[in-house]
Amino acid sequence: MVHWAGEGSDVIVCLARNINSKLNQRPSAVYFSYNYGDTFENITNQFELGPNKGYATLDKFYTHPKFNLHMVFTDVANQMIYTTTCQGNVTRIKLNFHPSNITFHEEEPLTFLAYDMVDPEKKLWVTKDFGQTWYKVHEYVKAFYWVTGLDSSDPAAGQTTYLALERGEPKGSSTVLLSKSLFQNPRGTSVLIEDVDNFQVRGDFMFVTRKSGRDNLDLYISHKKGEFLRAQFQSEMNRREFYIADITDTQVFVVVSHTQSQANLYVSQAEEGRSLKFALSLERIFCYFPNTTWRDSWLSNVADETFADFHKVEGLNGIYIASQVFSNVSEGKIGPEHLMTMITFDRGGVWQPLAAPLYDEDGNRVNCSIKEGCSLHLSQKFTQLYPLSRSVPILTSRSAPGVIMATGVLGKSLKGHPGVFLSTDAGLSWRQILNDFYFFNFGDHGGVLVAVKYYKAHGETRELLYSTDDGETWQTYEFSKNNLRVYGLMTEPGENTTIFTMFGSFVGAHQWLILKVDLRNAFTYVCTKDDYKFWSPSAVSGPRMPCLLGRKETYERRVPHSNCYNGRDYDRPVKLEVCECELEDFECDFGFVHNMVLHTCIRNKSSSYDPYAIPSSCKPGNFYNRTKGYRKIPGDACEGGNDQLYLPARLPCPYKEKKEFLIVAQRQRIIRVDLEDPKLEILPISQNLQNVIAIEFDMRNNCVYWADIVNDTISRQCLSDGSQAAEILVKTNLDSIEGMALDWVSNTLYFVDGMRTKIEVIRTDIHYEGRMRRTILDSRNLKKPRGIAVHPMEGFIFWTDWAPGDPSLSRANLDGSNVKRLFEKPRVEWPNGITIDHIAERIYWVDAKLDYIASAALDGSKFKQIIANDVRVKHPFAVAVFKDNLYWDDWEQKAIFTADKDHGVEVHAILNQLSGLMDLKVFAHSIQEGNNSCGLTAKVCSHLCVGLPQRKSACLCPDTMVMKNNECMCPENKPAFANGTCPSSV
Repeated sequence: MVHWAGEGSDVIVCLARNINSKLNQRPSAVYFSYNYGDTFENITNQFELGPNKGYATLDKFYTHPKFNLHMVFTDVANQMIYTTTCQGNVTRIKLNFHPSNITFHEEEPLTFLAYDMVDPEKKLWVTKDFGQTWYKVHEYVKAFYWVTGLDSSDPAAGQTTYLALERGEPKGSSTVLLSKSLFQNPRGTSVLIEDVDNFQVRGDFMFVTRKSGRDNLDLYISHKKGEFLRAQFQSEMNRREFYIADITDTQVFVVVSHTQSQANLYVSQAEEGRSLKFALSLERIFCYFPNTTWRDSWLSNVADETFADFHKVEGLNGIYIASQVFSNVSEGKIGPEHLMTMITFDRGGVWQPLAAPLYDEDGNRVNCSIKEGCSLHLSQKFTQLYPLSRSVPILTSRSAPGVIMATGVLGKSLKGHPGVFLSTDAGLSWRQILNDFYFFNFGDHGGVLVAVKYYKAHGETRELLYSTDDGETWQTYEFSKNNLRVYGLMTEPGENTTIFTMFGSFVGAHQWLILKVDLRNAFTYVCTKDDYKFWSPSAVSGPRMPCLLGRKETYERRVPHSNCYNGRDYDRPVKLEVCECELEDFECDFGFVHNMVLHTCIRNKSSSYDPYAIPSSCKPGNFYNRTKGYRKIPGDACEGGNDQLYLPARLPCPYKEKKEFLIVAQRQRIIRVDLEDPKLEILPISQNLQNVIAIEFDMRNNCVYWADIVNDTISRQCLSDGSQAAEILVKTNLDSIEGMALDWVSNTLYFVDGMRTKIEVIRTDIHYEGRMRRTILDSRNLKKPRGIAVHPMEGFIFWTDWAPGDPSLSRANLDGSNVKRLFEKPRVEWPNGITIDHIAERIYWVDAKLDYIASAALDGSKFKQIIANDVRVKHPFAVAVFKDNLYWDDWEQKAIFTADKDHGVEVHAILNQLSGLMDLKVFAHSIQEGNNSCGLTAKVCSHLCVGLPQRKSACLCPDTMVMKNNECMCPENKPAFANGTCPSSV
C-alpha cells in the first residue's frame, strides 16, 4: 500500500506486507518519506507488539479524508492499532476487540469507528480521542455509514452528521437505525426502515433491499434522509441482486441481476407516488455478483465482491464506458471473447461501439469498421482480473478533461492482441500509441503521458516512455542501468505533478524496489496564456459532440506542441454555454426502449406498464403530462431547439374518458368504429352522400367533415345533440377533393384538390367571405396530390403526390413556404394516405403500388418499413396511428386492420367485408390537443393565422385580398371592414 498525504504535504507512506501474512503471521514493514519519495525511512521499529514481542502484522492503514496526516494502522489478529499524525511518533494501542475496519468521522479528526468482523456478535466501537478510549456503539451490525443531513427537529442547526447502521435481527432480516449521538443516547435514535435484506449509503442516497417472493428483491431508495421509495424497473424479470454503479447529482445507475448470466443497467428517472422509476439503459452489462452470476466460472476464484465493467469518464459530464455481454453466452462460461465495449455521451441514453483508430501505432491503415462488426474494446476490471491478460484498466482524471488512456483490442470482442490506446476528445476518436501490455499514467494535468513495459512472464525494461504532445511522439527516459521487472506505475492522486513512482524488482532475485522519476525537465518553459486554447469535445473528422447535457463546455487546454509546464497549482478555466435541445438531450422514458437502428425510443412491449394511462390523481380542470417516449436527461440544461418533439404533451384531465374510435369513409356513408368493441355505427348524416373520399373530425365540437366528389362540395355536420343539419362549407371551384386535414388550433381546414392541383385552406369558425379561402400550394409544387396531414404545433403540412414518373412525399410550412421533398422514386410510387403520430412525432404513410406501410421522422430521416410483403397491404388506402397501434384499410382485402406501430407485428382485422373503403382517421382523448403561437395570443391575425416552425406564426390573406404593410387589403386597395370582409361583399 502506498499513500500520498496530499494537500501540499511531502509525506508518502508505504506499507509492505507478505500476501500470505494471515497464514504465517510474518511482520510488516512501514516506510515514511518526508521529501516526496526522494528517500524513505524505515520506521517498522515503531510498530512493536510490545517489549520483546516482535512486530505487528499490519493489515492496512486508514487516512482521514480531510485531515490527511491523521492515520491509523491496524493489526487485526493481534487486536492492535497504531496511530500517528505523521510527525515522527507512532502510538501503540491495545484493544479488546478486532479492528477489522476503520471509518473516520468526516469533520472530526480524532473520532473514528472500528468494526469487529471476527466477533460473532459483530460489534461496532467508537473513539473520540484518537483511539485512547472506546465505547460500544452496537452489536449484530451488518453495515454502517456516516450520513449528513438536516435535523428535522432543529433545521436551523444546519448540516448534522448521523450514524446509520444495519442491525441483524434474530429472524434473519435487518433493521436500519439512525442516531446523531452515536447510539449513546436512546432519545437521539430512530428506526429508518425494518424488514431489510441489505443496506448501503452512497452520497446523499440510502439504499435498502427487501425480499419480494422467491428469488426476487425490491430496492428502496431514500434521498437526503427522505422517505424510502420503491424502485420500479422496466422489466418483468426477477431481480436477484442490485449494484449501485454510479451516482451523479441526483441520477442513479443501478445494475440488476436477472439471471445467472444476465444483468441490465438501469438509470433513475422521475418519482411517481411512492415509487422511483428506472428506465433500461444498457442490456447485458457485465456485472459479477458472487452469489448469482457466473458462479461456475473462473471469476469465483479471483473475486469475492460485486463489480461491474462500468467506467465514468472523469472531468466531463455524462460520458460512461461499459462492457456488454454478447447475447448467446452460456451461464458457466465467460471470457474476453464474450464482451464488447460500448460508450455513452448522454448519461446512458444511447450507447454505441467505440470507433477504431484509422491507423495503428506504426502508421499502417487499420481495417476495422463498426458496420462490419469491428470496433475498439477497452479493458476494465474483468480483463484486469482475467488470468491470461491482467491488463491495466481505463484511466481518466478530472485534471485532464477529455483525455482517456486504456489497454484495448481491435476486433469483434475484448479477445485479441492488446495495445495502449489514447483519446484526447473524450472518446469520440482514438489513436493506438503503443503495442502490447504497458502500465500508463499521466501528470501535469494531462500535459505529460507516461508508460512503462508491464512485466508478466517477460518484459523486463529500464526505460520509461513519455510524451508531452498528447501521444504524437514519445521520448525515452532510462531509469536504471540494468533491466528491471516493473509491477506498477503510480503518481499522486489528482495527476497534477510530474513525479511518478514505479514498483519493481531485480531480474535475478526478487527484491522490492521503489523508483522515483521527475519529468519536470521534459518541459522547456512554464506555460503562458499564449500556450492555451479553449477546447470542447469534438472529433477532428466524423462524429461531433459540441454539447454535453445541454451545455457546451469549453475547457482551457494546453496546445499539444507547446512543450510547456502547467504546474501543480494550475486551475483550468471552464466556459459554459447553454445549447438548444436535440435528441441527444433526452433518454427513453419509463416504458420505452431504445431502437438501435433508428435511434428512437419505442414502447417496451415486454412490460405491462401503460405509459399513456391517465393518472388517477388527474381531476377535471387540471392537466397531466403524456409522454412522447422521451425524458429529458437529469441535469441537462438545454433550452428550446427541438424540445417540443420530445417533451411530454400537457393535456387536460378529461371529465369523462372518451373512447378511442375510428371514423371511416365508405363512399355513400361515414361509419364510426369503437376500438374497444369493434362494432360498426353509421353516422346520421342528413345529406345524401354520393362518393365521399376524404373526411375529418373536430373533437372539440363533435363535428364530422367530408368531401363528396360527385357533388363537388365540402360539408360539415355537428353531432352533439342530433338536431343540427349538415352545412356546406365550400361548393365552388372544386373538382376532386382527395384529402382533408383539420388545424384545430387555428380553426382551419386544409384540403387537396387533385384535379385542380391545389392545396387550399378555409376557416371553420366563420360563415362569411368564403371562409377566407386561401391557396397554400399549387401546380408549381404539386402534380397529382393525394393524402394530406397537418401538424399545427410544429407548423408543418405533409402531402403525397402520385405524379407519373415523379411521385413524392413532401413537407412545407403551413403557409406553403419552405417546400421540401422528403421521399421520391424509388422509395415511393403511389403514396396514398398519410398521418402524423403526435406521440412519437413521426409520419406514417401507405404506398398502394409498392404495397407497404412506412414511417419516418418529421424531417424524413429514420425511414422504416413497418409492414411489407403482406397480403393485408395489397392495396392500402388510408392510415392512422394512436398510442402503440397502427390502423389502415385495404381495398383488396375490404377490411380495416391494426398492428403494432413500431414492429408491424400482431396484425389482425378489426372489421371485414367492407366495400368502398376510403379515408380513415383515429380519434380519442388527447387527439387534437396542443397549441402554437396562433392559439396562445389573442387576435394575432385579422384573417388567417397559421403556425410555423420554431414556435412562430404567419398571418395570411384570402385569395381575394392582398397583404400590404402587414394588413389584408381588398380589391382597389380598399381597407376591409372590422369583421374582415370587403366592401364589395356588402
